[in-house]
Amino acid sequence: MKIKQITPPQNEPVDLNTDVKPQLRIDPSDTSLDETLSPLITAAREWCEGFQNRAYVTQTFELALDGWPCGNTIKLPRPPLQTVNSVQYIDDKGIVATWDPENYVVDDFAEPARLVKVHGVSWPPINLTAANGIRIRYTAGYGDAADVPKKIKQAIILLVNVWFESPGCDPPQSIKSLLWQDRVVPI
Repeated sequence: MKIKQITPPQNEPVDLNTDVKPQLRIDPSDTSLDETLSPLITAAREWCEGFQNRAYVTQTFELALDGWPCGNTIKLPRPPLQTVNSVQYIDDKGIVATWDPENYVVDDFAEPARLVKVHGVSWPPINLTAANGIRIRYTAGYGDAADVPKKIKQAIILLVNVWFESPGCDPPQSIKSLLWQDRVVPI
């Protein structure tokens, strides 16, 4: 199982001028540190997403599998799931086919969400290409920046502060504590 980000988030969950600069006691009109702080926001978001195994702001992923599972479900990493866009498979001749959405349901109550085969339906009985023969494209994240939970935003702001004040420092336990409660165990 491999996952690839197809479309990154269009914005960050925290704002440089309204969230980060006040925490650092920097006047929002002072732009002298913007080139230093902006990449720290992205890096902090990426670290927090990685720690929690979640997507924060809407983004698109593609999950690749070498074969169909033995059971009737496929877990979709990086919750929360918004939509499953497509389920495609590639046969050993390189022909791509889309699996009909009527063959599966999406269990978005589970976390991470699952794609579940409908009763009486079998996985397509074809020889798949040797690697990454199944591709599931889906959209995940809380929505836009306003929808991201406040404790996640606070963790990102604090991590930017830590890395700004002490470059290269490991994230402290206080940040991990904010994120731990909603952490998803990797699949």
